[in-house]
Amino acid sequence: MPKFANILFPVDFSERSRAAAPFVLSMAHHYGAKVTLLHAIQPPPPLYAGMNTVYPETFDFTDAQKVLETRLREFADAELPRLEIGCTVEVGDPANTITEFAGVNHIDLIAIPTHGYGVFRRMLLGSVTAKVLHDARIPVWTSAHAPEPTHRAHPKPRHILAALDLKPESRHTLEVALQLAQDSGATVEMVHAAHEGEITPLNPENRLHEVLVEAAREQLVKVHEEAGADVEILTDGNNVAKLVRCLALKKRIDLIVIGRGRIQETFGQLGTNVYSIIREAPCPVLSV
Repeated sequence: MPKFANILFPVDFSERSRAAAPFVLSMAHHYGAKVTLLHAIQPPPPLYAGMNTVYPETFDFTDAQKVLETRLREFADAELPRLEIGCTVEVGDPANTITEFAGVNHIDLIAIPTHGYGVFRRMLLGSVTAKVLHDARIPVWTSAHAPEPTHRAHPKPRHILAALDLKPESRHTLEVALQLAQDSGATVEMVHAAHEGEITPLNPENRLHEVLVEAAREQLVKVHEEAGADVEILTDGNNVAKLVRCLALKKRIDLIVIGRGRIQETFGQLGTNVYSIIREAPCPVLSV
């Protein structure tokens, strides 16, 4: 269950970082959490990238770190008032720095903005975000990657969508969504996003389709009953990411909760679509 006592907020000083700040502020106030702002300085390419990597002796990052720590403090004062804030600037690969810092410092949640500008950029997920999602072993909050002008998510969730597959991990995903809803007084929608073709009949008759949809529905009802919550159950055979996006827009969803598990392993149909769901999300996504 969510206990976000320590939140790590990587900041690159972009507009997307500022846009994510109200959500981090809301979560931190709600859970009484400490927030650590982290900026990673990407070192220049080494002179020799063999076993003994060599950088020019003139590369001293001390002054840059001091300047950036001051900028982080200014960012905190402007965007995250009245919070307990830690600021740190590290030198290294940004994704590795974020995940390693989170592991060493007992971070409960990584809140990282994505960069989905324009139609083409919407199809891409930043390499840092993708690697953090792949490597992190804790929940990761990502900002809306493909926002709609008419759809503005509220920093304190009012409507939550739990996107589930039919694997045992769905229980945990749903429980997290329900706890978040209870904490914030939000409503919960639950969707099973089956892969297109998974429940599409091969003959003109729809009987097979109906049977498979009902089977999926029964499994979700079981999860629903075990969780002890009154949630709406939706099943559809459309493209997973598009289904989740369309439902989020239709229901005015403020937060999508998905099960991420370990992306490098096979853990269900939804797991194979984690990146796609985040790329298409019109609101923040919490992957657990």
